[in-house]
Amino acid sequence: MDLTRCFDVIAEVAAGQGASSPEPLGAEERTAVLDLARVVAHSVERSAAPLACYAMGRTLAETAPAARLDLMRAIIERLSAEAPTDR
Repeated sequence: MDLTRCFDVIAEVAAGQGASSPEPLGAEERTAVLDLARVVAHSVERSAAPLACYAMGRTLAETAPAARLDLMRAIIERLSAEAPTDR
């Protein structure tokens, strides 16, 4: 299965359950999510990365589409700045 099919399955199951499916991620948004996962995995612990991505997604759901990428980058920058340097 590739990433496109993975997103298709999420949308199909969501529709089948009466939930709205997420908007497709653009290339810059995919990069930002992966950057967040990398920062958290290396500065907190690996298992925290998916939870941080989920938390960011929940936050972005309440954010205007035009502001989402800037918010994602701000979150990543702040986490990177607070990351311990000895890990």
